[in-house]
Parts: sequence; structure tokens; C-alpha cells
Amino acid sequence: MRNQSYETLTVETVIQKLPESRDYLREARIDNTGRMSLREAAQSVSAESDELLAQIEARMRRQARRTTERVTATEEVEYV
Repeated sequence: MRNQSYETLTVETVIQKLPESRDYLREARIDNTGRMSLREAAQSVSAESDELLAQIEARMRRQARRTTERVTATEEVEYV
């Protein structure tokens, strides 16, 4: 098994592994059809790949938190 960071994967592969990243990468104007690595794609739009990955992670966490809050709110309504 090879250890590989997301920076060295192609943009398309990153989107396959992290589907939530598609919207953010689109907003950052990074094309997912090319064969560039995430690092190269980030450089092409004058961004750091670490920053892109941090933003993707933050969005995933927010989404998970919202989902948890919705489930909790739904459970409270059912018990009332």
C-alpha cells in the first residue's frame, strides 16, 4: 500500500474520494477534467493546495455538523 497525499492525486481522483470537494473546487475555478494533480491545479489558480484542502475539510465538517443538528432536531420533534 502506498501512502499518498491528496496533493499528488489528480483533481478527478480527489473528487471521487471526497465528493464534497466538487463544489469548492468549482468555486475555486479548478477544472476537474484535466489530469493535473491537485497541487498543480491549485498553482494554476494562484492558490496553495494546503489551503484548498483545509477549506474542503472545513466544509465537510460544517456539513456533518448540520446533518447532526438536523437529526437531533428531528428526534426532539418526534418525542414531543
